[in-house]
Amino acid sequence: MYFPSRYNVYLKSVPVLIILFFSVHYQTFAQRQNIPNDLRLETTDQLTSNILELPQEESAIFEKELLRRLESNDDRVVLYEELSRALSKQGNHKRSVAYVKEAITYAQFIKNKEKLVDLYTLLGNSELIAWHNQEALDAYYKALEIAKKQGNIDHQVVIINPNIAIVRRRMRQLDKALEACNEALASIANTTYYDKKDHVNLLTIISDVHLEIQQSETRLDLHQYDTVLKYVNQGLSMSNQLDYKLGLVDLYTKKGTVYFYKKEYTASLEYLKTADRILKESNIKYKTYINNINYFLASCYVEKKEYKNAIEKLQLIIDLKEEEDKNHSKLIKTYKLMATSYEGLDDHKSSSYWYSRYSKLNEKYQKDKDKVVNTIYEKDTGLLGQEIAAQKRNAIYFLCLLIAVSGICILILYIYKKKQRASKQSFDKLLKKVNQLEKSSKESLKPKEKTREVVIDDEKVRAVLKGLKRLEEQEFFLSTDCSLRSMAKKVKTNATYLSKIINTHKGLSYNDYINNLRIDYAVNRIKSDKKFRSFSIKSIATELGYKSDYSFAKHFKSKTGINPSYYIKRIENI
Repeated sequence: MYFPSRYNVYLKSVPVLIILFFSVHYQTFAQRQNIPNDLRLETTDQLTSNILELPQEESAIFEKELLRRLESNDDRVVLYEELSRALSKQGNHKRSVAYVKEAITYAQFIKNKEKLVDLYTLLGNSELIAWHNQEALDAYYKALEIAKKQGNIDHQVVIINPNIAIVRRRMRQLDKALEACNEALASIANTTYYDKKDHVNLLTIISDVHLEIQQSETRLDLHQYDTVLKYVNQGLSMSNQLDYKLGLVDLYTKKGTVYFYKKEYTASLEYLKTADRILKESNIKYKTYINNINYFLASCYVEKKEYKNAIEKLQLIIDLKEEEDKNHSKLIKTYKLMATSYEGLDDHKSSSYWYSRYSKLNEKYQKDKDKVVNTIYEKDTGLLGQEIAAQKRNAIYFLCLLIAVSGICILILYIYKKKQRASKQSFDKLLKKVNQLEKSSKESLKPKEKTREVVIDDEKVRAVLKGLKRLEEQEFFLSTDCSLRSMAKKVKTNATYLSKIINTHKGLSYNDYINNLRIDYAVNRIKSDKKFRSFSIKSIATELGYKSDYSFAKHFKSKTGINPSYYIKRIENI
């Protein structure tokens, strides 16, 4: 039966109202029956303290007594929100999420839209700290939706958008993350958040994004680090004035991180230890901060070959993180760094164990990351959140839907077949080219008449080109350190001059030159090396010097016209 839309809303609300009504009255009845008399003598502060200090099972009785004393749903919203915030500060994100969801239920019942914006933002923050990216994203978009309807521009620009930017940064959508941060930074001076803690938090986020952009580049850009330090120092000054300990810890950690990437490890250790000292003196329990500090302390120790100190710090991260959630990029890096540390101590058995754990967790993380990226895309295109009313799914609608789906399936099958044919043609063309190159290589080994070589007058250019040829033969282009600056150093010239020579004599930019060498190497080795073909795309990308499998796949398809996975599969079939 079909009902008008406004009745649909009422009908959907009825079950919620009934459940909430019986839940509240049943709780009240149960509380009166089960709460000991001596517990009723405790103050509200004592009850709250017990809830926060005891495990969830043991604290349930104190929560019941608190609820018994509350007269209204408004009071219950306040109670659950306070408990959620307190537990979040303790690092107990699982319970923090549970309590804020209770607060949301009561806020929805009393239709407090303004409070719902805060609560959904709090839920997103709790999920974000726990590295539940999908759940955090859903909560932030819900808060954004309500804030827009309420006209709460300050909140959506300064609080929600930067948090969404954090998720985008984690998913490597750095341009959109930076765009959101810059929009908030431009608007914050006209809001009540200016020169407050939220302003500091925004500065930490934008410094994070700039740091990520630097790490994603193939060359060292000191200007990018200067930009990060500008925002960090601005945030430190503001945090000192506000006596904002969390801000100081986070920003000193970032400053230590910058100097780590600049390979100034002594300075890095100094700032990281300052962050660690403030964290311990302030009794801050946020596991994210603890993990960040310990990870970069360990990274510095590895670079200084102090492997035992590194292992000690890494084990602290593992002890904290493995209790909760394993879908954490920091934990992935921790496993890898642990493997490196044991390798430095010549403990190959332990190194192999940690590398195995790194590989398994990284594979799971990549799959989960793809789900969140899809959700972000749907949000950007306005597709998420559209619901089809169940009452309209009658026989005619179902038939139309079935026809439409059938048509789409046929279209998808046609497109798929067409793409397969195109991929096969690209593969055949590529294979023919590889075979011709192999044949040419064999013929080049036979004696042949001397041909007149092209004479390069400039002796310095000739020396650089010989150096490049030598580095190509040594397969230096497979190194992750193969930057324009490092290659220039090896051929004894400067980066600007080398870039000009490559552009003139190779007809390519430096990045295109390196990518061409790597992809040519990949095409030939995949064809000739069966073991190499058995590697994952991520492992092949690492072998080739790429920082991510996405970057490798993009350049491979750009040069060959097909995906590396398709090429490997066809070679295997041959």
